Amino acid sequence: MARLLRLERRVTEASVFVACLLMGAAALAGLYQVIARFVLSQPASWSETLVRTLLIWMVYLALAGAVRVGALVSVDVLYRLARGRYRKAMNLLISASTLGLLGILFWFGGMMAYRVRFQNLAGLEVSISWAYAAVPVGCVIASLAVLAHYFDPSRQELASAV
Repeated sequence: MARLLRLERRVTEASVFVACLLMGAAALAGLYQVIARFVLSQPASWSETLVRTLLIWMVYLALAGAVRVGALVSVDVLYRLARGRYRKAMNLLISASTLGLLGILFWFGGMMAYRVRFQNLAGLEVSISWAYAAVPVGCVIASLAVLAHYFDPSRQELASAV
């Protein structure tokens, strides 16, 4: 169990760090897009596609961080009312439901990435599969975080809730 928690911590920290870098890169590409379009009057054909792709990757990589602190599926009222074995049952139900949803997203995201492997992103001339690959990759990382949250809960959203 300790190994799973250590692995998850490293993977989640790296995932959130990369997501932050991608957010910065998306902001810079968006700034370039605005300057090129409205200041230079020569819009770039690749910047909007790049921003969209970076944001997709950012969201799916940061998903693990949200899941780890328990902020993804928020049932605060039920959690505050539940005690003892009801709380354990609710934690199991929430974790199983989240894993089920991530499994569905993984399956369909992977299938979509496979189906579009021969199509290119407009303006970037790279396979659309690179954009769709964010879904299964993010789901695998988030699944680790769900398991870690189940075995070592960290409910940071409750501390800040009013």
